[in-house]
Amino acid sequence: MMKSLFLFDMTFWLYLAAFVLYVVYVFVRRTGSQLVAAGHPGGESFEDGGWASQIGQVATIITIFGWMVNTAALVARAMERMANSGTFAPWSNQFEAMAYVSWAIILGYVLLELRYRIKTIGAFVVGLGFIAMGAASLLPYRYQTADPLVPALNSYWIYIHVSVTLTSYAAFAMAGGLGVMYLFRERAERGGAASGLAAALPDLETIDELGYKAIMVGFPLLAFGIILGAMWANYAWGGYWSWDPKETWSLIVWLIYGAYIHARMNRGWEGRRAALYAIFGFLMVIFCFWGVNFLLSGLHAYA
Repeated sequence: MMKSLFLFDMTFWLYLAAFVLYVVYVFVRRTGSQLVAAGHPGGESFEDGGWASQIGQVATIITIFGWMVNTAALVARAMERMANSGTFAPWSNQFEAMAYVSWAIILGYVLLELRYRIKTIGAFVVGLGFIAMGAASLLPYRYQTADPLVPALNSYWIYIHVSVTLTSYAAFAMAGGLGVMYLFRERAERGGAASGLAAALPDLETIDELGYKAIMVGFPLLAFGIILGAMWANYAWGGYWSWDPKETWSLIVWLIYGAYIHARMNRGWEGRRAALYAIFGFLMVIFCFWGVNFLLSGLHAYA
C-alpha cells in the first residue's frame, strides 16, 4: 500500500511542477510579444523559438512523466486492490477516483497538445489535474488506503460503470478549464495593458471549439455511465432507479450538458455564454462527484 501512496505523492509534485512551468511559459511568451511589439531587439529570444520554447518542452516532458507515474500508481493500487478484495479496480474510493480523474484529465490534455500543438492550454488544464491530485491528498488517511470493498462494490460492474463515468467527468473538467481560459483571453483582449497576454493564448474561436469538443466527448460517456449504473443497481439492489442523491445528481448533470448542446446547436450559443455555461456545468460535476458523497446520504455513501 505504501508503494502506491508514494507514487501518488510523486504524481502530485510532478503535476505541480508542470503546472508552474506552463504558467511561466505563458508569461514568457507574453513578455516576448510585448518586447517585439515595442521593437526591442531581444524580444524574439523570449518567444517560441527561444526561452518560451525550451520552457514549454520541459513542461510537456514533466507532464508526460507525471502521467506515467500516475499510471504506475494506479497499477500499483490495482495490485493492492486485487490482494485485498479480489477486484482489480483502482477507482474504488474517493481518493482513487480523484487520482483516476486526474490521470484522465492529463491524458486528454497530452493528446490535445500533440494534436493542436497549443501549450498555453496547459496552464489551465494541467492545473486541474494538479488540483484533483491535491484534493485527493487532503482526504483523511483512512480514505487513501485500499481497504476491502463492501459486497455491493465487489462486482465486475465497477470496472465499466465507474471508469466510464469518471472519464466523462475528466472531459467536463477540460471543458471547464477551457471556459476559464476563454474568459481570461476575452478579458485580456478588452484590457489594453493586458493585450500582450492575449497574444500568448489561442484565439477565442479555437478555445470555444475545443471546449465544445470536450463536452461532446463527456456527454455520451456520462449517458453510457448512467445506463451502466442503472443496470448495476438492478443487479445489486433489485431496481434500476431509486432516486438516490448520486443517481439524481448524475441525471441533473447530464441534463445540464444536454441543454448546453441543444442551445449551441439550435440557439447559436457560442463564445462567452458557452464558456460561462461550461464553467457552471463543471461546478455541478464537482458537487455531484464530491459534494454528494460527503453532504448527502444515500445508497452511494460508500463511494
